[in-house]
Amino acid sequence: METQNILQKAINQFTLATGIDAKILDKQPKINQLQNTDACVEIKVGNQVIEFPTIIKNEIREHNLPELLQKLQQNKKEGLLVCRYIPKPIKEILKNQGINYLETAGNCFIRKEGLYFYINDKIVTKERQTKEGKLWKTAGIKFLFGILLQPTLLNEPYRKMAEITEVALGNIGPFLEELKNEGFLKEGIENGNQILFLENLETLRNKWIAMFNAVLKPKLNQGRFRFVDKQILNHWEQLPNADFYWGAETAGAVLTNHLHPEIFTIYTKQPKIILMKHLRLVPDPAGNVEILDVFWHDQLNYKQGLVPPLLAYADLVTSLDSRNRETAVRIKQQYLETTH
Repeated sequence: METQNILQKAINQFTLATGIDAKILDKQPKINQLQNTDACVEIKVGNQVIEFPTIIKNEIREHNLPELLQKLQQNKKEGLLVCRYIPKPIKEILKNQGINYLETAGNCFIRKEGLYFYINDKIVTKERQTKEGKLWKTAGIKFLFGILLQPTLLNEPYRKMAEITEVALGNIGPFLEELKNEGFLKEGIENGNQILFLENLETLRNKWIAMFNAVLKPKLNQGRFRFVDKQILNHWEQLPNADFYWGAETAGAVLTNHLHPEIFTIYTKQPKIILMKHLRLVPDPAGNVEILDVFWHDQLNYKQGLVPPLLAYADLVTSLDSRNRETAVRIKQQYLETTH
């Protein structure tokens, strides 16, 4: 009953905002690719009638976004995700990946068979808003990256935690308090000493991945480029290291030996002009080389020339490319599940 209420409210607001006829069909969707659908929605524009097998959620939380994305990506052009409320960063992820969505306030992204609707100015009521503190903003995401890579930092002095995670000292206490409040940080006893340790690690990691991709990663981007010498694509592993780290597909290829990269992702502390000269790169908005800023301390490095496996996993797990998602699963099994 609750899901039907959500769907009806969303349909009503969509119709009110667009003047377009939309209704819930009293039948199963004709399209069978999208599994475990909750309803079928019909949108009619003139003589054009389009059906959307629909998944209904009360609210999308960041920790279950990767799993939901994998389900939706396989059918993104056919289905519709309807929610009571979708956080703004998640709406951006859904839109960027071409996944149709509609929330009860009337905000939506719907593109199918010539139809295109994008509404993003409807006010979300207070009771629908989620409460996110500093932990899930830029500095908090950096802090969590360090803690996820080195959980022992939790039992170091605050100054040490701030130094290694590269955040302001005054943020450490509030970050830890938020972790406790969200159920990710617990106190315990080890060898007679009181210690802090992470709990619900899988959920925390998934939430971090979603927020890294939505909040932090876009701020790291220095642009797209291409190699002047196309032959480099065949022996990119042999490029001399110039204070940079391979990420995403290139990192996945090295970590699993399971992927031939098509996009070459580089994280660096160097100004892009230096890297362009060293690797013979030229700017190209459609290029297959992307350069991003390094955001972590040297003590969190994995090994020379490669980002930490957690970052490679975060880069790949929400990809539209099934090869990348398969590689992400291998990284998780080989490097993440065996280290905690």
